[in-house]
Amino acid sequence: MRSLLAVPAAAVLLAGTSAATVVATAKPASAAPASASAASALPSCPGVRVMRQPIYTNRKVKAAYIHVFYDKRTGRACAFVNSTYATWGIRKHMSLRLWHCVGLVNGYCLTSLATPSRSGWYSGRSGTLTVNLSKGCVKAVGTVSWGGQRGESTTKAFCVRSSGGWV
Repeated sequence: MRSLLAVPAAAVLLAGTSAATVVATAKPASAAPASASAASALPSCPGVRVMRQPIYTNRKVKAAYIHVFYDKRTGRACAFVNSTYATWGIRKHMSLRLWHCVGLVNGYCLTSLATPSRSGWYSGRSGTLTVNLSKGCVKAVGTVSWGGQRGESTTKAFCVRSSGGWV
């Protein structure tokens, strides 16, 4: 839930806006890390985000997103699962698996090269997974479960040419 928070008049006037016209929305305290140092301690991935896939539960709650990044400089793909505002702060079991393969046939991996995975109990963001993706494709599968709710999602594939360019 979001709540309305009136912005102090001094801050509004410093920004050059009328105090009467400004109302800001604030995130609940559990929706985000409490400080900048807590935010920097969260897992992150270098490169460009190439995929973002929601995970819905059996009760139609958008519980998390799978984020996949590709770093062209290093040729590595990196991924993590991140809770939504609706579930941030709720302790839940998250799992993530990356399917790294030579190529795809009808959306399925052809000759799997690696399938690293990780799972654990998280209230915000899972740890990261990485694979060397100098060539081939990667798909991610993420799951989230807690208190009778369970969801799973699979991303589309992201492929690179052997030269490191995107397909």
